Amino acid sequence: MKKLFSLSKLKIIFILAPILVISNSCRDNSPVEPDIESRGYVISASSIGTYNTAFLQVFINSLAGSLQSNANLRYDVEVYKVVYKTNDPKGNLVTASGALFVPKGKDNLSLLSLQHGTQTRRSNVASVNPLNAPDGLIAASLGYFALVPDYLGLGESNILHPYHHQKSSAESVIDFIRAGRSFARTKNIKLNGQVFLAGYSEGGYVTLAAHKEIEQNYQGEIAVVASAPMAGAFDLILTARTIIQKQTYNQPSFLAFFFVAYNNIYGWNNLDQIFNSPYAARIPLLFDGTKSTTEISAQLTPTLNQLFKQSFINGFLNGTESVVISAFESNSLLNWAPKAPIRFYHGDADEYVPYENSVTAKNFFRSLGANVELITIDGGTHASSVLPSIMGAVEWFESIRINKFSYPLAHIK
Repeated sequence: MKKLFSLSKLKIIFILAPILVISNSCRDNSPVEPDIESRGYVISASSIGTYNTAFLQVFINSLAGSLQSNANLRYDVEVYKVVYKTNDPKGNLVTASGALFVPKGKDNLSLLSLQHGTQTRRSNVASVNPLNAPDGLIAASLGYFALVPDYLGLGESNILHPYHHQKSSAESVIDFIRAGRSFARTKNIKLNGQVFLAGYSEGGYVTLAAHKEIEQNYQGEIAVVASAPMAGAFDLILTARTIIQKQTYNQPSFLAFFFVAYNNIYGWNNLDQIFNSPYAARIPLLFDGTKSTTEISAQLTPTLNQLFKQSFINGFLNGTESVVISAFESNSLLNWAPKAPIRFYHGDADEYVPYENSVTAKNFFRSLGANVELITIDGGTHASSVLPSIMGAVEWFESIRINKFSYPLAHIK
């Protein structure tokens, strides 16, 4: 698998960071709308750094490696940690967090909400370290008011992350957009009303979930101009059936995350009927917010008939595991007709999230008359397709904003 950056390059980044990054931990105590605690209410907003274009160019080039990065970074970026209110999967009002990336000296801004990929360590988010969100830094330096929500269960939120839960995933994004708009008002930052959505891997799923929820229930409040869901598991039944028939899967933490999250949300209490020993007892303890996906995977096994009970595999494939199948069906996203245009981005050699997700989504939405395209990263794995997808999505959004666009490294199917 092609690595996007090396340890030596990371050392260069963190040597340069103290010189080029001006940190500011002062808390913003100015009043923030709305005054009543409800969804989207801003609890606090704190500056967590200013990044100049010289640093950002070095940083992005280090991530790009041998790929050419044509990003025309124009603005220094101020980053803020924002703590806000949203709903948990049970509908209770809870605390969540995220990072806002603001271009210095730019006004009349389009809002771009960027949803990150799978994280299990609570601190591996943008509100803790903005370098965890290079897409947010890129977008803001190009002139967007960029939002990167941490999600429930990460950052300031101490609950179990509701992994691939459609409703709460969408609401955490919607409420962060509300919080971002409130923050902009207090800072006299002018937004132009345009809202773009993008995200990779789990972020691709969350992006499409948010797009769906907005168009179905928040159309009068948020107008999505376009969205770019990238390498997401949009059809959970297709995804599960494709993966479970393999012999091995080298990130078993992703699979365990689904079941431990759904077990918590739906009260199944049946992990010992899904996983073999010792994994059934071990798995709930692994997702405590202190371990990375790599660390969790090391405590599991990539051999699927050792990880899962054979009776569960058989039952899922023959349709008798009705409780699990029903949960996956209810959280799949191919059951509506988008109004705003969508471009899916996906590598056709993705070993973790089947490429067929994006093919199926494109074909389904097109059958309903939606304006949808699929940008395929030829030979792209899950890791090697990240940067081409993100840069392609931002370039597409730029073509909508300022009518210029090109997409090397990819083709439309």
